[in-house]
Amino acid sequence: MEDQIQGNPELGPPDIFAAFNHYILLFFGLTCILSSVFIQQLFYLADQLRVGLVVAPVLGIILPVWAVTRRFPAGFRSQLLIARPQLLMTLYVLVATAAVVVIVDFIYAVSQQFLTPPADYVEGLKELKPTGIVPVAVTFFGICVLVPFAEEIVFRGLVQRIFSRNMGPVLAMLLAGAFFGVIHLTPQLLLSMIVFGIFLGYLFMATSNLVYPILAHAVLNSVSYVQLLVLPEDQLASVPPYARDPWALGLAVLMLIPILMVFLNLVMPQPVSRWVNIIVAVFFFLFNLVGLPTYASLYDKFLIAVNMGFNVVTVWYAWNWS
Repeated sequence: MEDQIQGNPELGPPDIFAAFNHYILLFFGLTCILSSVFIQQLFYLADQLRVGLVVAPVLGIILPVWAVTRRFPAGFRSQLLIARPQLLMTLYVLVATAAVVVIVDFIYAVSQQFLTPPADYVEGLKELKPTGIVPVAVTFFGICVLVPFAEEIVFRGLVQRIFSRNMGPVLAMLLAGAFFGVIHLTPQLLLSMIVFGIFLGYLFMATSNLVYPILAHAVLNSVSYVQLLVLPEDQLASVPPYARDPWALGLAVLMLIPILMVFLNLVMPQPVSRWVNIIVAVFFFLFNLVGLPTYASLYDKFLIAVNMGFNVVTVWYAWNWS
């Protein structure tokens, strides 16, 4: 799997990662991102932010990357590991993404307690809020289709694979996720976008197919787009309505972790899966142990005790995996 992410063995030499110096290729990818941001800012200054959502990712990222990769064997799709998705894996990714989106919104809700959204960010959201059929369609196409496609081309298709060839897949996933968070340039989004970027990187590392992180990225942006449509202007930069009680949302996140583990166990390589199962089971054991005295009902205490028993069994089985 690691070899697949580092380069496409079916192409034969040279592919784009063998033909270019990695520093030059990394510079090219980051230049594409910065070019897209610059083009977007030009449209923002011209009061055409919505048009910029469509034009910037195409001119800044998609066309330059296509122009470079098309000159190599098998072209754009094979060079970037864009393959037809499998139905079952697509369903797994959608369920896992829904769980991670809730976690990301929880992190965003906590960040909002300490950081106030910048005024220009709020004004940009107000300007972007669509009214009418054409603006709704254009905004959707930009936010939910072009932006996920363009950003994943760079961050997973180029940056993560360059890092993976030089420092290993796990560190590459973490660093590409960090770059993904930083490039959003909004302080209160930083941590949540880093977490989501790492999740996108994990999808790519686990599947070697760029379609899955593109799909997950589109899901997150679609949630943001729906909020843009339905929330009043004075609430556009606030947390989603379901996330306004951080404690309740935190409990929901805890309940989502077992669901997410089902997906991760299906796609994680065995050594990683072993340690993730141990860590998560130990966490839930300690969490339940601390909370056990707070339950008054014997029935509740019995269920918690059973849950802790399964945590112990999970740790034992995972520890003894060969």
